[in-house]
Amino acid sequence: MVMTFLKHYEEPDVAAPVFLFAFAGWSDAAESATHALRYLVKRLDAVKFAEVDPEEFYDFTQVRPHTGFDADGVRQITWPANEFFYAKRRPDEDDLVIFVGVEPSLKWRTFSEGLVEVIHRVETSRVMHLGALLDAVPHTRDTRITGTATSPELQELLRGVEVRRSRYTGPTGITGVLMDALRREKAPSVSIWGHAPHYLQVSPNPKVSLRLLEVVEQLLHVRIDVDSLNSQGANFERRVRQALSNEPGVIDYIHRLESQWDSRTGGSSAQKPAVGEPGEGASLEGEMPQPDEAVRAFEEFLRQSSRRPDSES
Repeated sequence: MVMTFLKHYEEPDVAAPVFLFAFAGWSDAAESATHALRYLVKRLDAVKFAEVDPEEFYDFTQVRPHTGFDADGVRQITWPANEFFYAKRRPDEDDLVIFVGVEPSLKWRTFSEGLVEVIHRVETSRVMHLGALLDAVPHTRDTRITGTATSPELQELLRGVEVRRSRYTGPTGITGVLMDALRREKAPSVSIWGHAPHYLQVSPNPKVSLRLLEVVEQLLHVRIDVDSLNSQGANFERRVRQALSNEPGVIDYIHRLESQWDSRTGGSSAQKPAVGEPGEGASLEGEMPQPDEAVRAFEEFLRQSSRRPDSES
């Protein structure tokens, strides 16, 4: 297959790397997964070696490019980006190839086939997807993690970090299509999902991103400096507390989520998250406060977040 849509800049200097990927869109609640991998790219000084030309994969009336200014004040257009990076690690750590993209609008099979070809070209040892979904979980407890794997070896590895095989059925995104293509190619792969509070739809959610990277550390032979992400998480929680301070309806709902969570796990904020299935969700007697109530509470939160430089630090 000739991938005319792939712009290749150099050959990645890696040996049997782990291929990590995340897509913005359907499988990236609160931008938690893509934020985690972009943080990883920055922390590891990963080198960009290829990208996908977006022209034939997007309906630009639905996934619009953005206009802005570069460092010199010159106006520029930013198109949907699908970028490949590599990080050469120490001898006792796995080399990494990292892909961060945006779910395409068109030609999903062509797009997936191209990514699978890149995965084979760099002689990947195994593939790991990071994703995030909305769930009825409290933001005041540890982030819930679930996952699935395609090989007995990786399933055993998953059991070591308290995640289980998914039985989810229903609509899927480009992630599901790519994971199916990898399964048919018999490429060892694992998918890890962080569960983001459905009432807190602000982006990014650094607490979920942090937990995803902690799982990456546990599953792979790689050490990640997460100090800055820890700081982001602490600032995030502080601003959420401020935003909720005058919203008793939302606070009451969160307290009920906490009670359900603690009864299931037998603990509180120090308790490790319970495991379950992606998309499983939690049930709760009573109703979620009206969306406009929560949105109103977070409007100031969003304004503050957009002015702060810590989202990528």
